[in-house]
Amino acid sequence: MKIKLITVAAALAAGAVAIATPGMAMAAAAAHTAPAHAVAHAQPVTHAKPVAHARPVAHGKPVDTLAGVRKGAAHAVDADTARVQRIAAAAAASTVLSSADKASLAAAESSDLAALTADKAAVAAATTKQGIAAARQAGTRTAAGAQLQAGLVVAADRAQAAAASVTAEAATVTAAAAALPSGTDLSTVNTPLADLATQISTADTDAAAAVAAALTVPAAPTQAQLQNVQKAARQDLAAAHQAIETATADLTAAQDALTVLQTPPASTTPPTTSAPTTSAAPTTTA
Repeated sequence: MKIKLITVAAALAAGAVAIATPGMAMAAAAAHTAPAHAVAHAQPVTHAKPVAHARPVAHGKPVDTLAGVRKGAAHAVDADTARVQRIAAAAAASTVLSSADKASLAAAESSDLAALTADKAAVAAATTKQGIAAARQAGTRTAAGAQLQAGLVVAADRAQAAAASVTAEAATVTAAAAALPSGTDLSTVNTPLADLATQISTADTDAAAAVAAALTVPAAPTQAQLQNVQKAARQDLAAAHQAIETATADLTAAQDALTVLQTPPASTTPPTTSAPTTSAAPTTTA
């Protein structure tokens, strides 16, 4: 009886296994048939790519933090360059300047333009605001020097032209005085003319000194040099103008004296008078 119970139990257990096995077998089969898909988040993450700003800066060129200041200074130097070019063109076309002074100014202005080219290069190469400002100021002084120089030389040549005009008029007076009758006392004419010649010589000397002073302005002047040249040249010009003014007064005096000598003297013969007529006494009859 005990053996039968064991046998029945074993049979029941075998049945249970048989019942359970098909489900397990199906589950296992299902597990085998499921595709072995990759997990989505296991794929390479896109943000793992190199970030754009992590790339090295092209050519390793540093940013110019002074670009704005540099650009303004470069424009200023360009304007100074154009100013000197206009000054040079005006000097070349001048009808006042002598040929020698035109040549001297042309050489000086060529040096000024070369200095301005160097100033612009200095602006581009400077690494500080102070360096840029220094190059810009140097260009401004160069242009100011060119303007001062040309102005002084033109003024000096105008003074020399005025002196030459007075000399030409004095020559006319001298010739007219020489045409007066022999023996005429010409001292009233010759005395002012002699002083006129001295004044004209002084004027020419002072004007030439002003030109020489003006031409000492260097291509890259300091402010002190500009002031010194201006002071010296203007003193020379003032002296030249004073001499010309005195010479002009001498010319007027000589012309007036010549006019007197050329005027015939008034007649000294007294006017003739007729004797008064007397009427005959009336006759009376006795």
